[in-house]
Amino acid sequence: MRISAAAAIAAILFAAPALAQATQVERLKGTIVSFAPATQMLQMKTDAGEAKTVTLLPGARIIANQKATLADIKPGDFVASAGLKKADGKIHAQEVRIFPEALRGAGEGQYPMDTPNRSMTNATVEAVNGASVSAKAGTLKLTFHGSAKNAAGECTGHATGPGKGTCTGQTEIVVGPDVPVTKWILGDASWLQSGKAVSLFAMVGSDGKLSSHGVVVEHDGLKPLP
Repeated sequence: MRISAAAAIAAILFAAPALAQATQVERLKGTIVSFAPATQMLQMKTDAGEAKTVTLLPGARIIANQKATLADIKPGDFVASAGLKKADGKIHAQEVRIFPEALRGAGEGQYPMDTPNRSMTNATVEAVNGASVSAKAGTLKLTFHGSAKNAAGECTGHATGPGKGTCTGQTEIVVGPDVPVTKWILGDASWLQSGKAVSLFAMVGSDGKLSSHGVVVEHDGLKPLP
């Protein structure tokens, strides 16, 4: 099933090795019923009306979405972008998300997604061309570490770790005027309040219990992922 660019970025960010190896992963969206700090158990009601209990794993990230613009992106920022290669041979962004410094290197690399010519790039910004307060479109020049070079000599795949890999690649991504640009803000468990909207990816254990490496939650008017 195809997922949105925003959801793909979240999946990669929360895809610790355990998540990547999980036999089943559920994407859950809904409303918080309660959160118990002592047990790290999040009770929620999904948009489909189901009651779910999810245990937040050690180091789980609590994140809110903040609207941004292309002009907010600066050289040195670490960003993620799902993009589609079009007939002009260029990758056109479907969404761009700015990561906080604490998440630099998360999901680093460039790799294919679920449909032909669609890719995910998590990389460091080398240059922003054409962006200004009045100009909403431009081009991002990005650099990243990857796992191997393909037949065309291009660096691809996931980095072996933040800032680590067997190759280094560069790419340019076209950001159109209607492409959403957002910024992730790191928070804490105090944001997990009853009635707040929440979005997460949960691993399903062999016992059927759910656990997660992070959630995106409504905070101060900042909505979770679509």
